[in-house]
Amino acid sequence: MTNDSFEQCRQYLRDAPLNFRDRHPDKYAAALGLLKKEAVRSQKQDDAKMYWCFEQILIVQNAFIKAFFQLKDKQYYDAWCTLEKVEIGLHSLLRHHVDADEEYHLFYIEKHTSQFQSLYPYRVFMSPALLVHEKLCSICQQPISIRNPCGHRVGEIYDGEMCGRMISKADILEISMVENPVQKYSVPFLKDPKTNETIDQYNYALVRYLVERLESPFHEWRVEWTKIRHPHSRFLDVGRNQPCPCESGKKYKDCCLRESGVMRPHCLFSFSVAPPEHLNFVEYPT
Repeated sequence: MTNDSFEQCRQYLRDAPLNFRDRHPDKYAAALGLLKKEAVRSQKQDDAKMYWCFEQILIVQNAFIKAFFQLKDKQYYDAWCTLEKVEIGLHSLLRHHVDADEEYHLFYIEKHTSQFQSLYPYRVFMSPALLVHEKLCSICQQPISIRNPCGHRVGEIYDGEMCGRMISKADILEISMVENPVQKYSVPFLKDPKTNETIDQYNYALVRYLVERLESPFHEWRVEWTKIRHPHSRFLDVGRNQPCPCESGKKYKDCCLRESGVMRPHCLFSFSVAPPEHLNFVEYPT
């Protein structure tokens, strides 16, 4: 492999906003893999680490683009899991590579991944507590303990691979319901008692509203939460003596029913590229 091959890979990554509809990442992943393999063979650890970084940039970009199209296809939970992969990939990458000039769009991806996640209705997650009996180093495959370290540091790059810990033996002690999980994949879903099929009970209207107005994963957008009074006609199923929909804890008749509407959160979007004209003035469905 040559310097020209590496420069082609870099240009491909720079051009993500242009080539996102027609990505062929396997070619560039293979090229970076060969460059890294040669660097390891030549014992050039800094070069091997650099090529690892560019492999991760490719992985992160591809995952972000994949999540965008999953959202377009209304595969909301799949997109959620893909966005989590983006977040994890960036966490590993940005400690080794600083995209100071935003050459590879990493901070854009980081910002918009977080914004997409903030629009999801998921609020509670399952979190397992494990009793770990054995964990291995991903680099040397040796069992690790406090009294028996292997010398490899978690998160560092060795021969073009990042060091981690692999749990090989463990018992599940409990599963807790938490609001801020370490792993975001564990979203609880309902089950149909008759068919045992999974039921997705969540309302994705806010995510859908946004994605319908985006033509590219690289069209910038912002979200701002405010509060406004929503018309009482939206809350006809709420009785006068029931809790007020504004969630103040007071009865409806003693709270917002006296006002012009119910004070509820309101979401404002702004777009760098105007949405299609027929969608410009469609209100978000609450």
